[in-house]
Amino acid sequence: MATKFALKPNPIFKKNVTIPRAGQEPGIVTFSFRHKALEELSDLEKQEGITGKMLVMEIVEAWALPDEFNQENLSLLFSNYPQAQKAVIEAYYEEMLGAREKN
Repeated sequence: MATKFALKPNPIFKKNVTIPRAGQEPGIVTFSFRHKALEELSDLEKQEGITGKMLVMEIVEAWALPDEFNQENLSLLFSNYPQAQKAVIEAYYEEMLGAREKN
């Protein structure tokens, strides 16, 4: 069944993010992302001194982990799983820009 199309998208969308883990199978964490218009994203990326962690704090609303989503826990995630930052940002852009895997 087709869903209704609207010019204003839902402000929050969920996506599973695959996070590589050393010595184990990748872990999958569901993130709730904030939908941002392309102009907003472009402005955000152009901010002087913006880091990957700062970008993630802007685009993520929550995650499906028992630990609260906050700067401290995000730092812990990125410290313990070095590829997590790239995985989260790439998953967001893939969903936003429609770059889907083909079957």
